[in-house]
Formats: sequence, structure tokens, C-alpha cells
Amino acid sequence: MNVKELIFRFLESAYKDSQDTDEPGKSKEAELKSSEKKIVRELFDGMSTGTARIVIENELGDAVAEQYNIDALENQGRYYLAKIIRLDGSPMQQLLVDKQTGTVQLIGQ
Repeated sequence: MNVKELIFRFLESAYKDSQDTDEPGKSKEAELKSSEKKIVRELFDGMSTGTARIVIENELGDAVAEQYNIDALENQGRYYLAKIIRLDGSPMQQLLVDKQTGTVQLIGQ
């Protein structure tokens, strides 16, 4: 497992854990963990283009990543619009990356 995968899995698990509802009567340690989860959630909410590229590469897999490149990433508010191109430069696919959840959706050419 490479470093990008480790970072992605950590962020993904922390973000999913932060979606859990808070229980009354939590200890200080639990409150601290909740605070840490909030920080991670805020990082996802303000996802950078670098993080979006990591999410896309993780979603596409190594076989596809060797045959295609991620061209431009355009900020579309809550989403990044990514253009996937073939190695010869011809367009192949467009993807949306949700900044808040990290999900990737194919939207066509």
C-alpha cells in the first residue's frame, strides 16, 4: 500500500466516523476525538485539487491510471470537474468529485 492510499483511507475513515451522531455523557477523550474528526471533516469540505487528484487516482485504480491522465481540475463550487484524457491528449471522460464526501461520479465527455 502506498502513501497516498494510506492518507486516503485515514481521511475517509475519519470523515465517515465524524458523521456518527454524538452520544450524551461522552468523556473528555471522546470529545477530543470528536474535535479531531471535525478538523478532518473541515479538510474534506475545503478539498484541494491535490486531494481531489488522489481521490480520483484511488477510484480509477492503477491499470487505468497508467493509460490515462487527469487533465484540468475546475472548481465548480461543491464539486471539482476533472477531465480524463488519453495519453495522446484526446478527451475520454469527465468526472465530478464531491468535495464534502469524496465521491466520484462519471458524467460523460
